[in-house]
Amino acid sequence: MRNLIYCFSILIVLASCTKVIDVDLNDTDPKFVMEANYTAEDSTVRVKLSLTTSYFDNEPQATLDNLVVIITDHLGNPTQVPFIGNGSYELTNYIPNFNTDYTMTVQYEGVTYTAVSRMNPPVQLLPIVYEYYPPFFGLEAGYITFLRFNDPPGIQNQYIIVMSLNHVEEKNLTDFYLQSDELSDGNLVERPLFRENPFQIGDTVGLELRSMDRGVYDYFSEILSIAGGQSSAAPANPKSNWDNKGLGYFSAYSNSRIEVVIE
Repeated sequence: MRNLIYCFSILIVLASCTKVIDVDLNDTDPKFVMEANYTAEDSTVRVKLSLTTSYFDNEPQATLDNLVVIITDHLGNPTQVPFIGNGSYELTNYIPNFNTDYTMTVQYEGVTYTAVSRMNPPVQLLPIVYEYYPPFFGLEAGYITFLRFNDPPGIQNQYIIVMSLNHVEEKNLTDFYLQSDELSDGNLVERPLFRENPFQIGDTVGLELRSMDRGVYDYFSEILSIAGGQSSAAPANPKSNWDNKGLGYFSAYSNSRIEVVIE
């Protein structure tokens, strides 16, 4: 009888300590999402505009067509980004100026959303080095590659590294790598890039090094933390560089690429 009373008391204590979390799965309030990239490599501005869907809805995000999208250079010259269909907007032959800021504005339902991104100059990759590793920590045997480049001194640099296999770019967020020069400013950077499935003989491995500003780097850092389950906080929208509570990001970036065949 005493054991029964004890157990019942424990249940009461646990119940009194439990915090009720109200998760808002609002399916009537879609959010405006703006994903914009200005790539120096091909002098092209690409923008995708959409609305989030309900948590319970399996339909793809609704796209937004024929909105006014403007990019403005550091001299204050505005250029409209043309609509090309299915929520996509594209401006070609927009020649970049490095070490300058670009401003993008999007008008939607009477609100103007603005984001600023700095176009940093490209940083050249050094030849890829690879090394064979036997099975370890649950990974199969194979080859890993090493990221190698000389970080420019005296300049704050942030990077995203995108890998490709046999000329196909890996799209999963967890396949991206981040690199900051906070502890390596002006030094040679060398780091192994581990992946779930190591490369094998005959694979063509490509690396792309994207140089971006701090705001975009922080956005992707939060995205990768959430995607990789590394965040101790409750999942939330990562901090965007759009104002007026806009979701998504605007990134003006340069890049360099290199490939190697595993032999």
